[in-house]
Amino acid sequence: MLKPISRFLLAVLLVFAVTACSPELKGQDPAKVKVDLVTEPSPVKTGEKAVVTAQITGLTTQEGARVQLDVRMADNSGLPELLDAKTSGDGNYSIEKTFDQPGKYAIYVHLYQGVLHITKKKVLDVS
Repeated sequence: MLKPISRFLLAVLLVFAVTACSPELKGQDPAKVKVDLVTEPSPVKTGEKAVVTAQITGLTTQEGARVQLDVRMADNSGLPELLDAKTSGDGNYSIEKTFDQPGKYAIYVHLYQGVLHITKKKVLDVS
């Protein structure tokens, strides 16, 4: 049986071990993270391949950031498509996509970095 002081020290040690290994991003304010959506070509046309780029600013560091774009019709008809974006290393994360039908698309930009997960919604018009 452990003495009370031993239990206390063991608890402190466990708390220290758990928090010391945490991948938490210190100093990152999610409200400062901004996302702009840029397409090439612009405007996007049905049946043509387009590059959709999420330009992310406001991160304290780009290190370890991963981005996925969730593409769906804005009226929620059809199934969403979750695509892993490739980075150019400067806060730009891109996918290539051919849109099958015209209309408004909701693009949810999911940013993952350590324990941080930020989602921003953008609307894209496809003619």
